[in-house]
Parts: sequence; structure tokens; C-alpha cells
Amino acid sequence: YYSFTPGLELLSKSDYGKIQGEIIDFLGCSKQDYYRKRTCYVNIPAHIKEGIELIFKKYEINDLNSIWEIKNSEK
Repeated sequence: YYSFTPGLELLSKSDYGKIQGEIIDFLGCSKQDYYRKRTCYVNIPAHIKEGIELIFKKYEINDLNSIWEIKNSEK
């Protein structure tokens, strides 16, 4: 399970709305789906993960470890 919420917490309030819009456009999802995906993106494809990282880089957040929280599924 991947969450990019930690990266969002590094943004200024003025940048949050901008990056949210960019990620929603990139994912091609609804705002409701965005809220779910930002906290729990299951089996994220590599090109989606890399695309989200590129969006964060536009806002000078380059440390990939600070963008993501990764949890293992517990069965």
C-alpha cells in the first residue's frame, strides 16, 4: 500500500491546491478517488509512481523517501 500523504504535508497551503489538481489530472480520477488514492494506492504501477514523483519535483520536493509511506498488506 502506497501513500503520498507525507509528501503533501511538506507543501505550503498555496501549493497544495495546485499539486492536487495536477495529480488528479495525471491520474484521470475524480476528487473522491484522489482522496482514497493519496492515502492508500494498492499495487501502484511504476509509471504512476514515477509520474507522481515528477509532479512533486516541480514543487522542489525531491527526496523520494519523504513523499511516500509504504505499508505491507497484512493477511
